[in-house]
Amino acid sequence: MRELQSRIDWRPDIICGIARGGVIPATILSKRMKVKDMFTLSLDRQGERKISAFAIVDISGKKILLVEDMLETGRGLIAGKKFLEERGAEVRTACLYTMPKSEIVPDFFLRQFPDVQHFPWE
Repeated sequence: MRELQSRIDWRPDIICGIARGGVIPATILSKRMKVKDMFTLSLDRQGERKISAFAIVDISGKKILLVEDMLETGRGLIAGKKFLEERGAEVRTACLYTMPKSEIVPDFFLRQFPDVQHFPWE
């Protein structure tokens, strides 16, 4: 997490973790970056990715760092980013690992792996 934080050269107002895998990395980044506001975005992952729960009402003009642990297809991150941007937020993305088949390259990430990596919180 220290290495990922060192790559983030941007100061968000809010850190948002995609439930479930992104919540722990988002929490750690929130504490390490001293960003007080941290929220969770839940997605329905059946078929087309849709937002199923979000706790913030007005995010217009806010800078949000959207966090996931690992991107396979990246569709959840794409849907989350679009959802937040449609509500007026400036969004950057971060994840620990990504795969070559991901449809999005996050703004900040550590490494790319050919296979799914597992984390202690799974």
